[in-house]
Amino acid sequence: MKVAQRWIWARPASIACMAACGMGVASYSAAQEVALDEMQRNIEIFSGVLREGLGLNSRAGIFSPLNGSVRGTYFMDQGIVLEIVSPLASNRSAFNWQTLEGSLQELSGQISSFVNSQSARVNPPDLEAMRESMALSLRGETARGAYAQLLEHLRNVDISSEIESALANASESARSLHQMGQIDDARLNALMAEVSERRARVSERIAALQALRSEVSAAASNDAADTAGTEQQFQTTLDQIVAAVAPVREAAVNRAQELHAMAEQAKREREVQWQSELVVFEENLFGLVCNYAAGLRALPEGEHLTLVLKGLGDESESRREDRIHVLNKTDMQRCLQGEQSREQLRGSARTYSF
Repeated sequence: MKVAQRWIWARPASIACMAACGMGVASYSAAQEVALDEMQRNIEIFSGVLREGLGLNSRAGIFSPLNGSVRGTYFMDQGIVLEIVSPLASNRSAFNWQTLEGSLQELSGQISSFVNSQSARVNPPDLEAMRESMALSLRGETARGAYAQLLEHLRNVDISSEIESALANASESARSLHQMGQIDDARLNALMAEVSERRARVSERIAALQALRSEVSAAASNDAADTAGTEQQFQTTLDQIVAAVAPVREAAVNRAQELHAMAEQAKREREVQWQSELVVFEENLFGLVCNYAAGLRALPEGEHLTLVLKGLGDESESRREDRIHVLNKTDMQRCLQGEQSREQLRGSARTYSF
């Protein structure tokens, strides 16, 4: 009985302790939940202020997407991270696409040059050519010796690769200038027509070169009475073909150099303009952070606000990095209270690209 009685007296005390402890845990969890809910509201309100202040809520049309976005996340004991997507990122993407397009065009030009150069040159002997060669060797050493050197020369003549490369570069530069607004549609069409006309002239010379090869091959297969005279006629025809291509090559190279210089200058000017727009964008951003820092009152002391500007950081060979600013809550409060300017707030930020 005594033991049971002691147990009965001890039970209410244990229950009271368990209840008190449970209430403490519940109170702590409730406090944490309330803090996180308030943090979420702060982030949503502050993100809305940034979207409105930076002009990211506007649309180009009714069905067009927004100019950008601001998305926030809170990391315990670290702070708030806001990812900001702006029109500057899309503008830079268009600028970089021209660089990528240029690389693709260069590769395309190289492939095209290779194909055309193979067309411009005499094709390597096939089975039929081998049979012709064997027949020629049986018909006489004189005829074979006279035309063998000319046929080898024809195999090595290349009248198209340099011109095709220049025409491809000219086309690429013209498209870049058009995309950057440096030339209008009419000028672009005129340049493309010029490229097509020069390409057609080269194609005519390639056809003439292939016809000459066929004539030389046929002459080498026959017993020619005057091989020296015939060979000289073939050489004269070849010289005329090469001479006809020379002015086309010079004009194509000059045009490619001219347009390339214009495109490079336009790209440099556009990059300078883009950098100026980035400075203005960040000035506006830090001004908003300074003026509305009170909206982040749920952010604990010692934690940070991290602004991630998507695609606005340094450029590497493999990717376009983000530009990141890390701000202390204390510095933001000082700016809000007028103890430092937005420029000083920007200077206090830890800024890097990643």
